Amino acid sequence: MANKKKNTVYTLAGKIGDILLIPILVLALVVTLIIFTQNQSNKVPSFFGLSVVRILSSSMQNSGFRVGDSVFIVSTDTNTLWTGDIIAFYQYPDSADTTFEKIELETPDQKVEVTLEEPQNRKQMSDITGGGYRIVFHEIVGVLQDHTGAKYFRTKGSSNGSADSVLVRDDFVVGKYINTPVWIRDVLRWVSSSVGMICLVCLPLGIMIILQSLALIEQINFMYIEKKLISGKMNWQDTEAQRLIKTGEMENICKIVILAKAPGDEKEELFEQIYPSGNKMSKKEAEQNELANYSFELLKSEGEIAYFEFWNKNTRWKSDRQIIDDQIKILTINKYLENKTNEIKKDV
Repeated sequence: MANKKKNTVYTLAGKIGDILLIPILVLALVVTLIIFTQNQSNKVPSFFGLSVVRILSSSMQNSGFRVGDSVFIVSTDTNTLWTGDIIAFYQYPDSADTTFEKIELETPDQKVEVTLEEPQNRKQMSDITGGGYRIVFHEIVGVLQDHTGAKYFRTKGSSNGSADSVLVRDDFVVGKYINTPVWIRDVLRWVSSSVGMICLVCLPLGIMIILQSLALIEQINFMYIEKKLISGKMNWQDTEAQRLIKTGEMENICKIVILAKAPGDEKEELFEQIYPSGNKMSKKEAEQNELANYSFELLKSEGEIAYFEFWNKNTRWKSDRQIIDDQIKILTINKYLENKTNEIKKDV
């Protein structure tokens, strides 16, 4: 008999749900979290350098970007940025930059000689994130540099008539736009919508909870069945007991007890069902089957007490050993009473 565990409907459905729903749920949660965080705190979470920025105005509509679109940006070395690149940035006019002359660069290789020290009161990205300053998504139309080495970008929305009034210092660049096809933007727009949130987050989460709850209820029911089998209140051939046996998930302590309690002519059949043999067994399963085979031979040759004593020495869990001890006590008392009864019969 193949050593294959048969899954019940609820358990199988739960596993399928995990495989199909968890990746969808994780993706939806990540994208939604990024967009929600940006909307609420004006911060842009980054995952392995990749971020999602939501477009909040129509200033880039001529370039095909709609209000409400979400696009991917990637962290980049600002020294590589040049005219034509589209960037996301904090639009913050730092007063520390106003006193420095800014020289327009004509080529990417052009450098301005650094002759001044960077001012100590110059703001950093960490100083302004979450402070209510807008994250803007515009195109670079010019690159400048001052004598402290700081680089600036003149930016413009493709639908705007003129460039932005505030130059963007390189410190405030969040990332560079990477090609995000329209269909991906539509997916991201939908994911961040109320309907998308319900379909990709709430609905899968609800299904997973239901499936896992059903599987949990089934496991609790199996524990109840095992308890009844161990106490002798249910026969191993009953429908519910057979359903448990076929899953292959019966606890070993239950197998030990019901095998000892089964009538002599049923033991072989029961043993084959609860300890199936086959080539596709893990090392642990093979070791367990080896112990089971040895104990079964012991049960047939020396009886139940020797069988339980063997398992008492080869059982890991204290709770299981307590159950075995209880079985040994019951057998010992029954044997004592049987001997006393036989002695009385002889005297009579």
